[in-house]
Amino acid sequence: MKIRFTGDKERNPTQEAGLKVLYAPGKRMAFRLRWYLILLLISSPLLWFFGRLGVGYLRVEAPAQIQMPVVELRAREAGTVADLPVKAGDHVQRGQLLLRLDNPEWRLRIQQLQPGEVPAAGSPSTQAQQLQQRAIELARQRVAQVQALLAQGAATRGELFAAQAELNSQQQALLDLQARQRVQRSQAEGDPLQLLREERERQWLQSRLEGLQFSAGEDGRVAEVLVGSGENVGPGTLLMRLERSAEPLLLIYLEPRFAAYAEPGHGLEVRMPDGSWQTARVLQAADSARRLPAGMQKPFTVSQMGLLVPAEFDRPLPPLWRVDQLPLKVRFPHDWSRFVGLDD
Repeated sequence: MKIRFTGDKERNPTQEAGLKVLYAPGKRMAFRLRWYLILLLISSPLLWFFGRLGVGYLRVEAPAQIQMPVVELRAREAGTVADLPVKAGDHVQRGQLLLRLDNPEWRLRIQQLQPGEVPAAGSPSTQAQQLQQRAIELARQRVAQVQALLAQGAATRGELFAAQAELNSQQQALLDLQARQRVQRSQAEGDPLQLLREERERQWLQSRLEGLQFSAGEDGRVAEVLVGSGENVGPGTLLMRLERSAEPLLLIYLEPRFAAYAEPGHGLEVRMPDGSWQTARVLQAADSARRLPAGMQKPFTVSQMGLLVPAEFDRPLPPLWRVDQLPLKVRFPHDWSRFVGLDD
């Protein structure tokens, strides 16, 4: 079969089977456009791929996310959630009660360590002491009278000795009464040294109970509540996350080959979820690398590690976008001196 590269159709496009067809050139143009469109559709993935590579080379972009300054409240002791007056999303003020734990075992022990009741003023032991002191006072007056009579010669020394012996007897009786009362009090209330130890233990338990109460250290918003009322928790259990009212931090996952852009004070642009742009500035150079969170990996990228670069917004962020771990995209102004090879 002979192959012809030029045919009658090409030399005479308006001739068709010996007849003159006036619309033939337009028909050929339609077929040509159709083939161009098919070729464009087939090559569009390649065009998109090489376009992304070119844009990525000419413009430095990196994924980022917002990090709200969060305070974590953790249980210092084991206990039960007794009071939970706030819920997620509530705004709290400094000093406001956030959560209170309780420990029934400690409260029972404090009740057991309560000191005993002190005898009232009208108790029998107090009355016995008053009567004995009255007897001592009478015996003392009797000795004084005998001494006066002895000076006048109306009494003998034997009577004086008898009066003094009676005074000593009453004083000894008072000492015995006080000793018996101390023994009785010790038996009822316990040993003084033991009482001191129990008092210190009671104060220590009371201070630990007070430490189970959590209050807001500053104004903020309750981001998450991880426990419920009546739930038992152990030491170190995460109870609540509280977002501080400070400005959020922007964490950028920058590719290591663009480490030169992570200089303190370097400006950048942040694309917000609604398509608007916010300006920001690098706070400090990257000092650590971290794997990109799920959903933030770039397509056709081998390395999933990025330099963690902290940055801050130039203007206060609207409340709408103050969301912890909100994914964003940042764009650095390209250094054209590096592109053309004029950098040192």
